[in-house]
Order: sequence, then structure tokens, then C-alpha cells
Amino acid sequence: MSRRYAGVLGPLAMTCVLIHGLIHGAPPDGVLLRAWLSLWGFALLGAIIGAIAERSVRESVEQRLRGELAARSGKNPQASLTTPGSGA
Repeated sequence: MSRRYAGVLGPLAMTCVLIHGLIHGAPPDGVLLRAWLSLWGFALLGAIIGAIAERSVRESVEQRLRGELAARSGKNPQASLTTPGSGA
């Protein structure tokens, strides 16, 4: 999910900077530098936001699954449950 957010936010920011530069007649070298920096900056921001979102979704699904399994088996909802990739 983080790669998707980075892949959307970075190019979107770059495109906005390029269009802004074209509209205002800014010098190309300055516009390209700002566009390049915005691409990387917003891609990094998107990666961070995506990682947070992915973790939140994963924890929510795991919590719901644990609750449903506990309800079905009548056991403690805090019982250990391993998930793929969790290392547990």
C-alpha cells in the first residue's frame, strides 16, 4: 500500500509543480528542480502515509479475526494468533 501512495502522490505533486511553472512562465531549470524535489518529497510522504494505513488495516483485520475466532471457540480473545509475515 505504501508503494501505491508513493506512486500516486509523487507524480501528482510533480505534475502540479510543472503546470504551475508553465502557467506563471517560470524559468525551466527552476521549475524542473522544484518538480524533481516535490516528486521525491511527496513520494516519501506517500510511502509513510501508506505504511501507516497498511499497518492500521492489518491490525484492524487481525483484531476482528481474533474476536471472531474467540467467539466461535469460546476462548480468551487475547489468545495468540499468528499471521503470515508477522514473525510470530
